[in-house]
Amino acid sequence: MILSHFILSMAMTGQVIPAPVTPAPVPAGVATFDGTAPEFADIALPAAPAPAEGFTGFVPAGEVPMDSPLGTARAAFQSDHEFDGFTGPLSNPVQFKDPRSLTEARLIFMQNWTRPSTPVIGQSSMQVYALQLRLALTERLQIFADKDGIVRLSPKGTTSTTGLANIAAGAKYVFLRNVETQTLGSLAVQYEAPTGYANIFQNQGSGLLGIWGIFGQEFGDGWHGILQIGQNLRMNKIDSGYFMTSAHIDKRFGKFTPFYEANWFYYNQTGTFLPTLNTEGGGLLNVGAGKVMGLNYVTNAIGFKYDLTPNAELGVGYEFQLSDRAMLLGNMVHAQLILRY
Repeated sequence: MILSHFILSMAMTGQVIPAPVTPAPVPAGVATFDGTAPEFADIALPAAPAPAEGFTGFVPAGEVPMDSPLGTARAAFQSDHEFDGFTGPLSNPVQFKDPRSLTEARLIFMQNWTRPSTPVIGQSSMQVYALQLRLALTERLQIFADKDGIVRLSPKGTTSTTGLANIAAGAKYVFLRNVETQTLGSLAVQYEAPTGYANIFQNQGSGLLGIWGIFGQEFGDGWHGILQIGQNLRMNKIDSGYFMTSAHIDKRFGKFTPFYEANWFYYNQTGTFLPTLNTEGGGLLNVGAGKVMGLNYVTNAIGFKYDLTPNAELGVGYEFQLSDRAMLLGNMVHAQLILRY
């Protein structure tokens, strides 16, 4: 309606209505737009370039590749979980070390029985209640406090006595760490200070310095071996000193890991605290005996570890003496609860 009025008014005023404009002809070969969106699926795009040789994909946020200069991604003080198939030693708990760098707390109970012929204490029983603390500063460096606790000594026919054990602490460095072959090598240093009670054969001398090499290897189908070699040095002539070797072998069956262990102590430094005594206390007690040069103390242990959760482990074992000389440590039952980060 409006358009017809506009045309009529133009005619009455004498104005000329312009003719429609005809589009210019389009040269051949030039595409025209007809108002319809193109089909992009029909457009061929160039192929993406192939990734560089050795490229395996982008790393998810927050993760660092294994071979990165930064190492594996781990939280502060977290245990090295690249060797979770391993199981730590149970017997000789103060001296025998795990080759891994771990953050954990170990609740320890030991029940010991001595032979009737044992010097000084005769036939006795002894209980040890202790807590070990270990902190992984890195996947290679660990500090630890592996000796403390309460010792209750009960000689047959006499009154029991209770006291605090010496405190021992140290550091461990993992100098060999091969995740692919599951191989470990560590060096540990431990100092035992004479802080305990004399009524349980502690607190004499100037302490002991232990220096050990620890090696671990996975082999076969779920088998693991740990070997430790080193010397426990007296800091003065009051205490005795000894060369020590401990070995551990286990076979993992899921959460259940049975093991066998052996410990050998060879006394090559005599003490002067008890110059006429011819027996010693192995890896737990040092009485400064004067007649132990060349003494061999050998034990074996059998037991198992069980993974309660990914971060909690229960260990139970029985350690028995093989050498002839009656020692302050005879046959023992071990129980440990390990809480690991």
